[in-house]
Amino acid sequence: MDIQISCQYKKNSNLLRVVSAQLKRFAASVQDNTKIFVAFVDDPVMKELNLRYKKLDKTTNVLSFEINQTDPQDGALIIGEIIVSVDTAKTEAANAGLHAYDRLTELFIHGLVHLSGYDHTINKKEAVRMKRKEKELMEKIHTIEKNRRRRA
Repeated sequence: MDIQISCQYKKNSNLLRVVSAQLKRFAASVQDNTKIFVAFVDDPVMKELNLRYKKLDKTTNVLSFEINQTDPQDGALIIGEIIVSVDTAKTEAANAGLHAYDRLTELFIHGLVHLSGYDHTINKKEAVRMKRKEKELMEKIHTIEKNRRRRA
């Protein structure tokens, strides 16, 4: 998996550098010919996108958009785009007693699982199934990071 990350959020570049590196390591562990675009934005940008695409005049933590097209340059399947609000993620992390790194990673995984066809809004059974998949992927990320720290 190839992951293309854009950081339109300029307030805490070190936080996003660390998270971006972690997401790239995760993507490298997925052995397929797919591509995902990720954008880190602030709340005003997220609110604008949420209004434009979801008709909701408020910010949200993550949006995902399916693309499912082949990249003519390299033949990779572009799965979609995940947009994460750093402002909202930081607020949610503080409220939950989490580190912002962890919340940003969780939101990326949430968007990725949506792009994989899961939808927690369908019914409770699907929400449980989606949560299980998110947990599985978060465990994979934690394992990758733990192994990286051991080697360092």
